[in-house]
Amino acid sequence: MSNFPQPTSPIPAPGASDDYAAVLARRLGQPPAGGRAWGLFTTVILGVFSFGVLPLLIWPSRFRDYVAAESRALQELAEWARLRGRRPAAVGPLLAAAEDVSFRPLPWVACLLLAVFVVAAFLISFIQQSAIFGNLLAVTYYFPFHYHLTTFSPEHATGLHKIWVGVLTVGYLAHWVQVRAHVADVRRYVARLNPVIEAEYLPTIRLPGSCSFGFMWIVAAIFMGWYQVWWGIPMLMAGAVQRRYVKSIGRDLRYQLMLRLTDIAAQRRLPVVVPPRTLVQHQCSNNHCLAILRPDARFCTRCGSPA
Repeated sequence: MSNFPQPTSPIPAPGASDDYAAVLARRLGQPPAGGRAWGLFTTVILGVFSFGVLPLLIWPSRFRDYVAAESRALQELAEWARLRGRRPAAVGPLLAAAEDVSFRPLPWVACLLLAVFVVAAFLISFIQQSAIFGNLLAVTYYFPFHYHLTTFSPEHATGLHKIWVGVLTVGYLAHWVQVRAHVADVRRYVARLNPVIEAEYLPTIRLPGSCSFGFMWIVAAIFMGWYQVWWGIPMLMAGAVQRRYVKSIGRDLRYQLMLRLTDIAAQRRLPVVVPPRTLVQHQCSNNHCLAILRPDARFCTRCGSPA
């Protein structure tokens, strides 16, 4: 039996990784599902008129679809880097980072359950009430100023108001943490992808920036606090970070990745000047051997060192 090392995985055909790069570039050029994000006006109008429940039901589901499509593309990119084989030491950490980019279901389930809990608590309380809309306003938006207008007892009205404010606040904070954690995972993925990009002699990918708030989002949050709609502040925080990531950070990242993969795929079409075989001699990399090797040799037939 031969003592020479054998390859542990099949060697891809020449140009296979270039074709794969072209396919990935076309996929990254397509907007992922769930790429729509509410602006400030839509967030305030629909959030206020739905008493804070509608955004908590819609946003986590849309972000789940967006992250699922994005993580699938990033995992395929990590698999391409493994097949490419230009920087083997970076492939393991990159594959691990690609797994971390996947969507976390726990905050999404928590947001849905909290929204359903608020709706159920109010339905149970209002099922035998006649003036439903008046009581609803009295225990929600009017409570800090005219809580006595409700037909509920003061203890019951106070309990409903606390449920409304507290549960919605926790739900929106959970979604805000979900988006921020995904941004951190993407930053780590890009940091581990850059050594692979450097091995292709291409510019590295810019790390995703922070999900900062726009000026008008801050003004709207101040107004929410002014009128003591406390759940509106985390709602605007969650809406701002999701919109910035979907509309700016994620889009810019996909564009940069598409450009790099397009450049890599285009390298296959460049003319390559091959020197005459008779004028090129390959020697063993072992300084104690230096045997003459065939041009297509992968290892030295004398000492077994890699060519």
